[in-house]
Amino acid sequence: MRPRARGRTALLRTHEGTLSADHVILAGNGYLPDLEPEVAARVMPINSFIGATAPLPDRWRDVLAQDIAVADSKFVVNYYRFSEDRRFLFGGRESYSLGFPRDIAGPLRARMAALFPQLSGLGFEHVWGGTLGITMTRLPCLMRVGPNILSGGGFSGHGVALSGIAGRAMAEAILGQAGRFDALALLPTPRFPGGARARAPLLALAMTWYALRDRLGL
Repeated sequence: MRPRARGRTALLRTHEGTLSADHVILAGNGYLPDLEPEVAARVMPINSFIGATAPLPDRWRDVLAQDIAVADSKFVVNYYRFSEDRRFLFGGRESYSLGFPRDIAGPLRARMAALFPQLSGLGFEHVWGGTLGITMTRLPCLMRVGPNILSGGGFSGHGVALSGIAGRAMAEAILGQAGRFDALALLPTPRFPGGARARAPLLALAMTWYALRDRLGL
């Protein structure tokens, strides 16, 4: 699907046909990376992965002193928490291609054991991943693609909260109350260097460098 005309009525052309709409919201985030060039220049898809251990009802306090969700301060971030049934949920290990690796669990387990030696040898009962959209500043990217075409994405791993806020702001803008949307649209989300083809390899190189700095404690 791609918007073909901008103005009082937007024309959208899909593989199944063409339709018109008074308003269009682009909300595919990382799952529709090339739908609109102005958005694609600022929002890049990456994949992130997470695993869930077996329940640890008697050991969880040996891992976290409090029952909280954590994201660490590393540039290549790890995030973790315990589920209600005391499974340890450990996530991270970003990748910058649209495909998923064959082995999600192995590298993720190694990252977990490096942070929590007391969990060495513990495997995951479930692993999965998903695609998100990131921006250069890690701030959400809300923008007007056209007078009646709005876009929201680039939530950079915080979409559970930020996507709801963005959705409400876009709905308000369609109803003529654009103050909140326009304020969010002022957040700086510059273009990625390298364009659509080179941005992922450049970011992968940068993340490799920052991962090395993380390991060295710099």
